[in-house]
Amino acid sequence: MMKQYLKYDDVKIFRYENFYLSVIYTIGHIFVAMMCNRIITGASLDMAAADAFIEPIINGFWFYLLLVFIKKLLVIKIEQRQSVLITASQIGILLAFLYTIGHIFIAMICNRLLTGAPLNLAVIDAFVEPIINGFWFFLLFEVFSKFKKKKILSGISKISSTS
Repeated sequence: MMKQYLKYDDVKIFRYENFYLSVIYTIGHIFVAMMCNRIITGASLDMAAADAFIEPIINGFWFYLLLVFIKKLLVIKIEQRQSVLITASQIGILLAFLYTIGHIFIAMICNRLLTGAPLNLAVIDAFVEPIINGFWFFLLFEVFSKFKKKKILSGISKISSTS
């Protein structure tokens, strides 16, 4: 039904919406990370930019390490002990917790090493920047959802007026 009232270009835009949103979010995420680092730690713009690019790459490797190696080890340990606290099917919450702790640690270390920021400011940045990026994600998602809804409704009204 949606394809009946959307032009070809509209269908193409919605088909790739997640890709477009990801690119826009990533650009905004880098900008937010740079600005947070610069404002919180006083880092130079070039070092804040370096941190905004390097730290996510390292976190990507941390994410991969968790999914490929640590997950396997944890599942084996959980199944051997027949844990009441957590089952192998609930491993996601444990991995999310470990990822978050590692992410914060990586963010602090990268910030400290790349910008020379004092550890206390690197810690603050490691907590504040993800929170602001969460709001950036929410804002982007809401704006795009309203755009999409408006586009769909305008397509419906065009069909009903031509019928």
